[in-house]
Amino acid sequence: MDEEIFRRMLAMHSSPEIQACLAAVESIAGYKLSAVDRQPFLYFHNYLTNPEPKFITEWRSSPTTEARYTAFANGILHDVQNTFACVLYHYGRLKSIETSVVEGLERHDYRRALGTSTLALGNTLILDFEYQAFILALRRCLDYLARAVCTYFKNDFHSFRRLSKFLEKLTPIEVSAPLIEVHQRYVPNFEFVLSDGERKSLRDRISHYGYVQAGTVNLSRRGFLLAGGGENLGSGGAHGSATLSEVLDAHVKNLRGCLRDMILCYVDSIGRHEAPTA
Repeated sequence: MDEEIFRRMLAMHSSPEIQACLAAVESIAGYKLSAVDRQPFLYFHNYLTNPEPKFITEWRSSPTTEARYTAFANGILHDVQNTFACVLYHYGRLKSIETSVVEGLERHDYRRALGTSTLALGNTLILDFEYQAFILALRRCLDYLARAVCTYFKNDFHSFRRLSKFLEKLTPIEVSAPLIEVHQRYVPNFEFVLSDGERKSLRDRISHYGYVQAGTVNLSRRGFLLAGGGENLGSGGAHGSATLSEVLDAHVKNLRGCLRDMILCYVDSIGRHEAPTA
């Protein structure tokens, strides 16, 4: 690029008007991960760039292999990272909605009006919309992670549920074996979005079979309860008496741990395998 053109573009970008426009767009449409949640992605980026590994330099040097580099880098830094942000966005919205519902209800003396009765309230569609989006985003994030991991092995495999079985076939084993260990530790936590045979996951129920609610608002003299829904809340089942927020907290904690451990294991295993030999 001509030096003068570059200077003009830089000056334009740095102008107060353009900076104000950028800030306005970001304040309305932007979303940023916390420093903690960015850490595994920064770890991956640092490995790619400081210094650039030899195999990455080789991939980038040829048009026939540059696409492999792009898939390798963008798989983690774009697909997985942005979809994790999507999960966290819907998670935050769900928790905010649940809190606002409780605050709105507590402005009214519904306990006295109900007496010993229980009342189910309808039209919580926005809660449903956010819940369904959360479930679908979480599943996408896992499958994008599987695909990103497999790019190093020059493969486009994308099923998180079957990732261990697939990695068993791949070499170098110095990279695949540690990833299998981490995957097997986390995959049981995600059965709710991973179908297996006749057992249909929440993700598949939402995508292919029917409308899934976040839950039904029940009011009684004991207070507010969100019951039923995709997590089968308030039934004394797997989640016991947990609230929707508490169940979502556990889902996000598991996803956060899985992403962190898989990405760090991925980087460290590749780093050891690709390290120059004396």
